[in-house]
Amino acid sequence: MKKPLQLSFLFAMFTVLVACQPAEAQPVFSSAVDPAIKPVTLPAVEPKTVATLSGVIWSFAISPDSSSIAFATSSGLELYDLQTFAHLRALDPGGDIHSLAWSPDGSKLALGLIKAFEDSGQAVLEIWDTSTWKISLQPHFDDNLKNERPIDLAWKPDGTALALSTDLHGVLVLNSSSGKVISQQSDYPSSVLEVAWSPDGTRLVSTGDQYKLRRWKVSTGEAVQLYDQRASNPWHVSWMPDGKRIVSGQVYGTICFWTVTTNKCDGFIQAHRSAIFSLAPSPDGSKLATGGGIIRIWDTHTGKLQSAFGLDEKITYNHLGWTSTGRMLASLQTGLDDPGITLVRLWDVSTGLPVAQFKGGKR
Repeated sequence: MKKPLQLSFLFAMFTVLVACQPAEAQPVFSSAVDPAIKPVTLPAVEPKTVATLSGVIWSFAISPDSSSIAFATSSGLELYDLQTFAHLRALDPGGDIHSLAWSPDGSKLALGLIKAFEDSGQAVLEIWDTSTWKISLQPHFDDNLKNERPIDLAWKPDGTALALSTDLHGVLVLNSSSGKVISQQSDYPSSVLEVAWSPDGTRLVSTGDQYKLRRWKVSTGEAVQLYDQRASNPWHVSWMPDGKRIVSGQVYGTICFWTVTTNKCDGFIQAHRSAIFSLAPSPDGSKLATGGGIIRIWDTHTGKLQSAFGLDEKITYNHLGWTSTGRMLASLQTGLDDPGITLVRLWDVSTGLPVAQFKGGKR
């Protein structure tokens, strides 16, 4: 009789222990740049310039199928084939394009512009149908976005809504068919530089709350703040593809991986000596690319540095984007000595070498 009772007791204890384990436990690490990993040396000869654009390149976006790349410039939109580098299309919406984003299925392209009206400028949002290249939606904001920038655009994963971040009006969430504002977060102490959707489309997270991130439920507007005393003011934010973590890049070169269920920065990296100017998780979420005066690739599970390339003390990498396969990385760089220089390079992630570049005009 004793043996069955002992086995039952042990089984019960095992069940309790398993039940007490956190279901959403995430990797915990605190790491810094490994000096033993030397950056890949830039080749003496620049990669082939496949195109020279007339306007200043403010941003770029790779299509969901990686077949093309769109450039937001001071002279309009430029679209190129990402395989052959052939010029596909140019659009001049009559304004300075600051931001752009493909819909998840690639059927639409959202543009954030600044258009001149009399003695002022106003932020304008346009959604273009990529099959006809005609405007399918242009919401009317009246004078609400006067003298503001359309800073960032983010599509809901199912394509039914679009988030727009601004200087003074926080974040507006619009129905992508009607243009109706369905949610808004305001009262930010500074401009909202970036906003990102959760993979399930129920929540958004943004910068702009000084030393905190703001995350909220779109249906109710209920918000929480994410804060860690080790991290400085966040400039960049992205939701990891599995939905379990959020990653942010801070002013003083730190990276935080936040566990969504606990709001804790369980993964902390001193990634760069200066500010994090850009970050982008790989499509499968296994890697994170960060940009300063160099591009670094991190293992998102361990926080370890995997590779570094593109070291150049005269430039900063202001925007990064992966192709769908995770083999190529695109970067937008601007000059420190000459901010008028804008350049988008394509990098082979496995070698850390640039394979082609697009040159932009000067400011």
